[in-house]
Amino acid sequence: MRQIAIYGKGGIGKSLVAANLAVALVEAGERVLQVGCSPKGDSTSFLHGGDLLDKNILEYTRVKGVSRETVRDCILEGYRGVLCAESGGPPPATGCAGRGVSMALEYLAKYKLIEEMATTFAIYDVLGDIVCGGFAQPMRGGFADQVYIVTSGELMSLYSANNICIAIEEMANTKTAKVKVGGFINNMRGVAQEEELVAEFSEMLHVPVLAHIPRSRIFQEAEGEGGTVMEKRPQSQEAEVFRALARRLREDPGAVVPTPTTIENIIQLLVKYQALN
Repeated sequence: MRQIAIYGKGGIGKSLVAANLAVALVEAGERVLQVGCSPKGDSTSFLHGGDLLDKNILEYTRVKGVSRETVRDCILEGYRGVLCAESGGPPPATGCAGRGVSMALEYLAKYKLIEEMATTFAIYDVLGDIVCGGFAQPMRGGFADQVYIVTSGELMSLYSANNICIAIEEMANTKTAKVKVGGFINNMRGVAQEEELVAEFSEMLHVPVLAHIPRSRIFQEAEGEGGTVMEKRPQSQEAEVFRALARRLREDPGAVVPTPTTIENIIQLLVKYQALN
C-alpha cells in the first residue's frame, strides 16, 4: 500500500489534484482512499456530486462515540468507487484543527480500516502549508512517507512550497519522520513563463516537477456540474494530464530529501522571469 500526502498553499488546488488523481488511479486498477484533512470537509465533495459527506470522523465520533463501527461509517464510496473520508475538526475557537486531523488519522490506524478495505493508495489532502505541528501529522505519524507539493509560479505558492520542504528536510535530518518529497505538481495560474519558472525552482530544491496542470475553464465547468474533470470531461487533454501523473506515481515512486532555498532566491527567480507583481 502507498500512502501519500498532498500539501501546498491554501487555495492552490490540492483538492482538485487529489480528487482527479484518485479517479485516475482507480482507472489504472488501484483501490483508492482519499482522506480530506481539513475542518472544511470539502476535499471529497466533487467525488460525491459536489456535496459534502454526511459524516466526518471527528463530529460523528463525538456524537456516537469512538468505535470501529462509527469510524467505518464515515468512509463512503464516491465516483468510480473511490473511498472517501473527511477528518472534520473541532468547533470554531474550541481547539486545534491540526490536532483534530491527527485524532481522525489515529482512529483510522487504530482500527486498521485502510488495510481492511484493501486500499492500495491512500491520499491525504492536507490543509494549507505547515504552520502548525498538527498539520504535519500525516508525516510525523507515519501515515504518509511521500509528499507531493502543489504549487504554481506565484510568490506565495513558491514560498509555501519552500516552507514545506524546510519542514521535511528538518524531519529527515532529525529522524522524526521517514518522509521525502515525491515531486512538485505545477497547478498553473497564468504566470509568465510559468513552466520554465517552476522548473528552475525545482532544480534549486532538487525536487522533480511531475506535472504541469494547464490553467483551463474545463476545471470550473466540471466542478459546476458537481464532479471532477476525470468524470465530466474524460476525453479532455486536462484529464490526460492526471492519467499521466497517475502512471508516474505508480511506476516511479522515487522521492528525495529537498534542499530548500531562501525567500531572497525565490524573489530573484520571479524577477528573472518578470513574474513578480
